[in-house]
Amino acid sequence: MDSWWRRYGRAISLSAILALAAFLRFYRLGYKSLWYDEAWSITLAMKGLAQAYRELAGQIYPPFYQILLRLWVLAFGHTETAARSLSALMGWAAVAAVYWLARRIANQRVALIAALLLAVSPFHLEYSQEARGYSLLLLLTLLSFGSLLRWLEDGSYRWAAVDIGSTALSFYTHPYAFLLPLAQAWIWLMHLWERREERKRLMVSWVISTVLPAAAFAPMIPIFFQEAAGVSRDFWIPKPSGDDIWSTVKIFAGQDRWSLASLGLVTVIGLSSLLAYEGRRRFRARLYLAWWWLPLLAAFAFSNLAFSVYQAKYLIFASVPLYLIAAEGMAQLRPRALRLTVLALVLAAHIQPLVEYYRRPKIEEWRGLSQFLKQRTGQSDLILIYEENEYDDLWRPLSYYGGADTARTMAIDGVSDIKKLRAKGRNIWLIITHVGQPDSVASIKKRLTLRYRLEESKDFPGITLQRYQVPRTPPMR
Repeated sequence: MDSWWRRYGRAISLSAILALAAFLRFYRLGYKSLWYDEAWSITLAMKGLAQAYRELAGQIYPPFYQILLRLWVLAFGHTETAARSLSALMGWAAVAAVYWLARRIANQRVALIAALLLAVSPFHLEYSQEARGYSLLLLLTLLSFGSLLRWLEDGSYRWAAVDIGSTALSFYTHPYAFLLPLAQAWIWLMHLWERREERKRLMVSWVISTVLPAAAFAPMIPIFFQEAAGVSRDFWIPKPSGDDIWSTVKIFAGQDRWSLASLGLVTVIGLSSLLAYEGRRRFRARLYLAWWWLPLLAAFAFSNLAFSVYQAKYLIFASVPLYLIAAEGMAQLRPRALRLTVLALVLAAHIQPLVEYYRRPKIEEWRGLSQFLKQRTGQSDLILIYEENEYDDLWRPLSYYGGADTARTMAIDGVSDIKKLRAKGRNIWLIITHVGQPDSVASIKKRLTLRYRLEESKDFPGITLQRYQVPRTPPMR
């Protein structure tokens, strides 16, 4: 039996992990409503590439994911399930990529455990079921790190090309990919220190691995800096504090105190065991820590010194080392019964966050809102959507679900827009979401109640809808 397991057991284990990852990522893929960012991506993908490019030119987000999504919806349709399946596929491939990477830098046992932890991660599952580019960013990051290590290991030009290509594509996927060279600089520095006789060759390779992806991104640089300047003046993310760093670690660990405690314990064991040895194990510890903390601290510092762009989901690629260190810790446990028991406890701690995610998605319910408006609005009704920022296009979810077909839709951002209204006996529907300035919303509501009568208010997850009616007799001023 032991001989049979050594020959086939690990292949069976990997197949089971990949099957579990696929099930979790494709299960109930169309159950939840699109939220604003997803609607932005999908409605843009439903247009031609030329039109989509013109609209992307006014955005800070690079276009690679959007191009893939355009081709995807042409092939499979633009329903919630079809559009999200691209991210689900990328998320599933990331689980396989983690196994490939961990097997190269550690061993097969660590690789299997790391792949399993990533497969059941609520954090990664959420962004594998969202029609945005975060799972693609994660996959490209894993390819970049893995191919870089292979390049340094055997000097193959093939792996050098994979490293440069995946890094360049990650630049075209999300601005946070610019933090990858920072994390990978530590790998180059460690190799320069350990291979002093090869310093000249390594320095040339390092420059090539940095310059070529940047050169490939050069056509987007003018657009990127132009839009970055706009974001720096008017963006909704508040400056992060130390609590936000701790919150990010908790989100990475599973968004639950039990998953944080269990995964945190084996992470400490793994890091301690790696640092206790010299050579390759200590190299892995330094690699994991640089990959984990350098991007996180760099994003935190930039958001406090320049303008705030700090969000945990942008750092999705920096969560992988947590699973790798935890896998190292569990792989060190002896005997096998203890290792399997600890692994079972860690997996059990993830059950509640996973169940909660499927039962109560934490997103805006645009689908329900649109259906309600279809049933209740008349041909002459007016729909107002509160938009604080000029780059918000909150009409997109309504357009996707057809919630604005029977009514005129208008974006407002302050009291001055209310003063210009000429309702002429129509109902006025006010949609309020993405509120960063409550005082502005309060002023809008106050102004509306001076001229119109509030008839009803209905709350959807993440959205408030209010209906105002023009009184038959003008109110006393």
